Amino acid sequence: MKVSAAILAAGSSSRFEDGHKLLAEIDGKPIVRIVCKALAASDASEILLVTSEADGPVAKAAGNGRWRIVENQTAYDGLSTSLRIAVQNIAADADGLLVALADMPGITTPLVDAVISAFAESRSSIVFPVSTDGRRGHPILWPKSLFADLINVSGDTGGKAILAEHRSLWRPIACASDGAFADIDTRTDLAAFRAGSQETRRK
Repeated sequence: MKVSAAILAAGSSSRFEDGHKLLAEIDGKPIVRIVCKALAASDASEILLVTSEADGPVAKAAGNGRWRIVENQTAYDGLSTSLRIAVQNIAADADGLLVALADMPGITTPLVDAVISAFAESRSSIVFPVSTDGRRGHPILWPKSLFADLINVSGDTGGKAILAEHRSLWRPIACASDGAFADIDTRTDLAAFRAGSQETRRK
C-alpha cells in the first residue's frame, strides 16, 4: 500500500496580524516546519508541500527534509487549487492521499500513522479523526477512487462537498488530542496554542 501525503501551505494568511502565520514560531520552530517534520516521521510514502512560491518564505521556513515543494501559482483562487495541485503531483500508483493543513501544528506523527493504519484496512474509505463530541478533524485520507472528484473541486472549501457526498465511505477514528481540531489563523489563536489553551480555534 502506498499513501502519499500533501501539506497545504499556499494560503495568504490574510487574518494573521502583522506577518504570515506559517512563519510564526512555536518552541523556536516555524509552524510550517513543525507540520512538515511530523509528517516526515510518519508512514507516508511521499510528502508534498504545496506553497504559493517554490522558493518563497514559507518554503524556506520549512527547510530541508523528506518533502518535495510543489508550487501553486493559482493559490489566490482558494484551497481547492492546492488540493488539485496535490492530486496531480503525487505518485501515479498512490492508493490514497493524506491531506494535512500547514496551520495545524498540533498534528502529530502518531495521529498521521493512525489514520494511515485505518486506511490500510479498507483502501476505499475516507479516514479522518473525530472527537468525542463528534467534531471532524485533520488530517484526512482520501482513497484513489475519489482523486478525479478532488481534481474538479473549486473555491475555498477544499473537499468538504465531496466528503458530504460520500458519507457511506467515512471511516472516522477516535481522537482525544485537540491538535487534530485546532488551527492557527490569528495572533490570538497562536497565543492560545502556545499556552495550551482549550480556547484555541477548532475546526
